[in-house]
Amino acid sequence: LPKIDAVLVSHGHYDHLDLPTIQAVGAPVVAGLGLERFFRDRKVFATELAWWSSTRVGPVEITFVPAQHWSRRGLFDTNRTLWGGFVVKGSSATVYHSGDTAYFDGFAEIGERFGEIDAALLPIGAYDPAWFMKTMHLDPEQALRAFLDLGARTFVAMHWGTFKLADEPLDEPPVRLEAERARLGIPPERVRVLAVGESM
Repeated sequence: LPKIDAVLVSHGHYDHLDLPTIQAVGAPVVAGLGLERFFRDRKVFATELAWWSSTRVGPVEITFVPAQHWSRRGLFDTNRTLWGGFVVKGSSATVYHSGDTAYFDGFAEIGERFGEIDAALLPIGAYDPAWFMKTMHLDPEQALRAFLDLGARTFVAMHWGTFKLADEPLDEPPVRLEAERARLGIPPERVRVLAVGESM
């Protein structure tokens, strides 16, 4: 990879905040409220943001936006740090990274506040059983609904096939995503499932 200018940490769960990886990358961190001290204690420079607040990394504006999720790293720190997603706005493109999230009305608000979003990175895995997971993760059908709410140009699937976090088969999410894309009549070039290491 080229030089990394910043690491965006959506929340404190171990599959999204892996400290040895962040230390190895060696770039400043942007994260939600309550995480700056965690990183400072580990000698990693971090900027913490509330929902709808922004910081700059060079010419790029990064805004922390709401998500429907939660946070915890230990037994006694549930929801003591803020979770969310990011809108990254550069000179030629705007990218939305949702972090972990369930479906919520905030997708439409994010789309309204930021206008044209060129790419929306949305999670499609860790949804089964629905009775337990639906309050914290999107399923593939809900992810496409969120994409339409955002009014984004391109959907990029994420958060599937890496860690066995739920009961669905690891290879099921993109199959369901493709079936729903076809049912909704969204052009295939607007919904991307990248291979590991693939760029767009």
